[in-house]
Amino acid sequence: MCVHRPVPSVRAASTRRTMMPPESRRGALSFLTALAVVAVGAVLFARERDPMQLEAVKKAMPPAPKRAAGTSTPLTYTLHLGCESDDVIAKYPSFFGGDYIENIVEARIVFHNYNVRSRKGSNKFFKWKHGLVMNKVNLQTADSLTFELTTNKINYEYGFALMNKDGQVLYEIGKKGESLLEGDCAHAFGPYRNRVITSDWKRAKDLGFIDATFGRCAANCMPGDVNNPWDWDTALKDKGSTLMKNHPPTGLGGQFIMYGVNRDGICTMNLHTQRGTCDDILTHFDPRPKENRFITDNKRCNQWQGQLQEITWKAPDLGPVQENDETKWKFTFQYHTDGLNVLLNDVYYTKYQWNSQDGGYNTISYIQIEYLNDKHFRQGTPWADPESSEPHRSGTHGCRLLALMPPRTPLGAAAFQEP
Repeated sequence: MCVHRPVPSVRAASTRRTMMPPESRRGALSFLTALAVVAVGAVLFARERDPMQLEAVKKAMPPAPKRAAGTSTPLTYTLHLGCESDDVIAKYPSFFGGDYIENIVEARIVFHNYNVRSRKGSNKFFKWKHGLVMNKVNLQTADSLTFELTTNKINYEYGFALMNKDGQVLYEIGKKGESLLEGDCAHAFGPYRNRVITSDWKRAKDLGFIDATFGRCAANCMPGDVNNPWDWDTALKDKGSTLMKNHPPTGLGGQFIMYGVNRDGICTMNLHTQRGTCDDILTHFDPRPKENRFITDNKRCNQWQGQLQEITWKAPDLGPVQENDETKWKFTFQYHTDGLNVLLNDVYYTKYQWNSQDGGYNTISYIQIEYLNDKHFRQGTPWADPESSEPHRSGTHGCRLLALMPPRTPLGAAAFQEP
């Protein structure tokens, strides 16, 4: 296993060459002790020193933990990958160049805790082997890969580290000049730059949830308002749509959106699930603008089930059936126990019941969006969309998909116990 920092030290591990983060530094505690000595000196000679200097010393360090690791309210850490700086991407192509889901196989939270009784730091300094393993979860908005972990085992310094498929490990934290982490979330402990949970939980948007990006202080990868993806950069819209087609959410609570503009068409959405050897369509969501309606059905082992549901077209939200205006539309699809909830422009539209005991939502395999000309024909629409299941009868379109964050319920402040 190789552990990478921008300018790492080199040690041997077994018979393999290993680059490890420094393990024998004094760390936060030594720097904290040094500052404490300075602070005491400042108090003893307060009459002879500028009070502003003493105040600066007090503010040099982030707040110390109030509780021992493992005793505070668990926090949910989410690491959003896919929006690293251009410099980092160029320097570490084996992690960030290409398919993140294939390249990055593991993420851990590395940390250095603080003993609130002895007022000393632990002797475990951000070691990979002691790091907390994060779980791969459904892609969240604008991410190329998402990891998550709920824990209360961190009470002070921390950061994120990644392992690629070749066994190399990359840290975002480290010495000044080497650390990838820059910004107001990077705290200085002598020559080192780390994240600190006693500060980060306070800056979180939702109490109890810590969102982070690798090497940056941005909370997530979203380039703009998630409620207005039409205005995002075209390349980012295309990237998000391709990822969602190939890596859709699975499990209850999963959700995504399909959006577009009426002049570019309103597409069919096929939600595929794998049941044994059968590539089933769990939900076939089919607009029929010329018929002024939507049709839904499902296919099992290549047989349409005839579980038809007709939904009325809503011209104010979707635009006229002629499909030639600038009306923006958005469908949100949510997996529930009894079926697929569909929202139109954030308002409940319909529910399509699963045609199976298991629902099929745990084995969602891919999403297909297409525009079938013989059902939805628009004047001037090119034919033969290569991504369609039936290229000979499909046309190009402007429909896109986008991942959504799962629903969150912020923790109650009254019961919250900070680190």
